[in-house]
Amino acid sequence: MQFPRFFVRPQICLVMAGLCLVAACEKEPGRYQASGHAITTPQPGTPFGEYVSDSRSKIHDALADIRFGVEQHPFDDYTLDQAVNMRSPYEIKPDADACAQKGKTVTNGDGVGFLMVHGLSDGPYLLSDVAASLHEALPCATVHGLLLPGHGTVPGDLRDIDRADWQNMVKYGFESFDADIRHIIPVGYSMGAALVVKAAENHRNDPELSGMVLLSPGFQAYSELAWLSPYIRYVMPWVDKHRDHDVAKYESLPMNAAGEFQLLTVPFGENTLPPITQPVFMAASSDDRTVRSDVAVHFFCGKVQSDTRYMIWYQGEEKALEDRIQPICDDIDIVTSANPDLRTVNHAHTAMTMRPDNPHYGLNGDYRRCDHYSEPADYKACEDDNDDAIYGETNLLDSATPGTLRRGTFNPDFGRIMEKMTDFIHKALEH
Repeated sequence: MQFPRFFVRPQICLVMAGLCLVAACEKEPGRYQASGHAITTPQPGTPFGEYVSDSRSKIHDALADIRFGVEQHPFDDYTLDQAVNMRSPYEIKPDADACAQKGKTVTNGDGVGFLMVHGLSDGPYLLSDVAASLHEALPCATVHGLLLPGHGTVPGDLRDIDRADWQNMVKYGFESFDADIRHIIPVGYSMGAALVVKAAENHRNDPELSGMVLLSPGFQAYSELAWLSPYIRYVMPWVDKHRDHDVAKYESLPMNAAGEFQLLTVPFGENTLPPITQPVFMAASSDDRTVRSDVAVHFFCGKVQSDTRYMIWYQGEEKALEDRIQPICDDIDIVTSANPDLRTVNHAHTAMTMRPDNPHYGLNGDYRRCDHYSEPADYKACEDDNDDAIYGETNLLDSATPGTLRRGTFNPDFGRIMEKMTDFIHKALEH
């Protein structure tokens, strides 16, 4: 979630007034309105497979009507069926053969359920590589990938969403596993991490909650003016509008959704949450320009009281950071972000969860994140095939040659982070 650059200028009131007049006269594309097929939280007790099937139908109908019905190639070469597959919630059941071969034990995932919770404007695909890697390492486990309300269809479905809708969906996710699941480990990315921590408050004494994994934790927005979003959403409906050609997630973001994220994360910024006694694995980037990684590290050091805790801190180039944040406690592993072989200079918020060889977001993937460029020529240069492009966070924008910076969409350290995560999960299951 990023606020536009003009948002920090002194003449904010004049800009807001102008935008309101433009919005009143402008005919918006259909994707900026409610689809009529928005994802909602199922009734308690709804089988997870039924929720998946119902969500797929809603996504199909929304995209068929609003995107594919009026645009020739809304997601470049991706078909409607491919888009539905990438945006839908999913269930990965135990691999019977691999489980039998490795041994039906808790260490291999027997009785373990992973709940994958994505971030704001994202979708289940953003955690699909993590889910697949965990299931390969623990083949007896069950994986449930959630799709949060308002997501997966069109950005307009986030214009009337409430943070309670997201929290209720995570509550449903916790309760969606069969009775044979004795250990639940939620995996939250970005805003999903905040939702996981909030949900854990209601499971504080629940022995089934065996730990949690928090990736690029969205505990507070990076923008210093994010606190305004709950108020200005009534006169300024959008944080940003983009092409929305990413098949896996939204690129445009309504101000209402940003406002609800802000309200969700107030307890993190005020440091009023109770301590966490369950095992916690966390990974954050010193360069993050979507959320404040200093809030995440202070949460880890001050609130996580389990002896089983571990954090990876991706440290960017010193010359690229004038406001360096340093880890402040033990159990934090400092890892260099830069990887010349993968043309990665530092670690973007959006890079944490995907493999370098991911077919969509990887180094040679179909999608290049370039919406930080406002000039068409720079945007096109960023998207074009060239060996001069680098991957990193938007704090490099002013120092990089125009058109050469792609916002990172893959983690060059993916193999290592999954090894550390698997080791942590094994220890958490023994906790």
